Amino acid sequence: MSGSPQPAGSECVDVSALVVNYNTAQLALDMLRSLAAQDARAPDGRPLRVEFIFVDNASPMQHETELALIRELAASEHLPGRVVMHRENAGYARGMNLAWSYARGEYAFVLNPDLVLLPNCVTELYAALRESDDIGAVGPVGYWERGCEVLLPPNILPTLWDLWFCTLAHSFCWVNRRYVDARLRNALRVYTSEEDVTLDMLSGACVFLSRQQIDAMGGLFDPEFPLYYEDTDLFRRVSLTGKRLVMVKSAAMAHFYNRSAATNTDEAQRRYWLARDYYYGKWYGWVGRLSERLCRRFLGSPFASRARQRLSTRAVDLGDVNEPPTIHLGRHCERFVLELCQDAGFLLAAAIPGKGSTWTPGPSFWNAFGDSEYFLRAVDLSHPEPEELSVYRFRRVGHPGCGDNGNGTQ
Repeated sequence: MSGSPQPAGSECVDVSALVVNYNTAQLALDMLRSLAAQDARAPDGRPLRVEFIFVDNASPMQHETELALIRELAASEHLPGRVVMHRENAGYARGMNLAWSYARGEYAFVLNPDLVLLPNCVTELYAALRESDDIGAVGPVGYWERGCEVLLPPNILPTLWDLWFCTLAHSFCWVNRRYVDARLRNALRVYTSEEDVTLDMLSGACVFLSRQQIDAMGGLFDPEFPLYYEDTDLFRRVSLTGKRLVMVKSAAMAHFYNRSAATNTDEAQRRYWLARDYYYGKWYGWVGRLSERLCRRFLGSPFASRARQRLSTRAVDLGDVNEPPTIHLGRHCERFVLELCQDAGFLLAAAIPGKGSTWTPGPSFWNAFGDSEYFLRAVDLSHPEPEELSVYRFRRVGHPGCGDNGNGTQ
């Protein structure tokens, strides 16, 4: 393990931004540049002193040019930092704990490399966390791309009830509809609120919490999580201390989602199932572990596979497209939401708000999404009860890249 020299001086640091990288050095560089551009300030107007700790988890796809630029940024006065080269891919949780061991800040800013912070994000998160003693962690509103056309969904806290409900919703149409409608009602509460929202769980991609809170929990992440669920565990541990989790509506990020795992999908999938098994065992004992394994076995059965295929039969197929398609809703809606998913089940779907009788993807959406199959669920929100209008499917073809981060960087 090696690191660049600690920034000169022993002055206090307000915020330590923690980043763990695996095969995503270019994205991490873009994210750190967005952090450097923040002009973060305390509520009294004082500039916040921010550092970053960058841990590379033995990335086999090294990007030497980007790593050199990150080291150059670390040596600057504007955003001082430290680069730590881990000799093994010890997992996200252990990588973050290693980063935290070098941190000097009063606050920890846990950041995925595959995002960018939108203007004033740090300032707003810092102010919100200091506003009330009963807040344990805060996070921003999330978008799927820089143009803020597509809202990321609020996360659902994995409980035993949700495990079974979600498993059945993967396969049975009537259960799926109930699950999706319940999820949308909860999401709309978050989307439409003009105030900060207390949630059971935030996005683990961008979390702001204090050193005092981390000490009260006995540490940052549970190192037994190999990848995935470590953020869920963190949020549950914050709640156990009696503190709230708050989404700050005036802070925003664009999260390009799952870019690191996509570079080694087999290993990411293996670690996912290990983490899921450990999570349900940790929080629900043998009942949780048994439930997780039964649900996993069911999802892998031929019956469940055949049942899942039926979920996509209700979609209006728009075919292969290489230009933005126009979705016709069939009526004028004073307010609607298009839920976006790459799975016909819509168990966790992003949201595109709008009004009118048609919708066409804007340039930010279209430039950020690569060749793949997409499902859209149109829901009329003009009346007190949301009404599903239709489900659409199209396959984007002929995109020059595989989905970039909204500024041309692959």
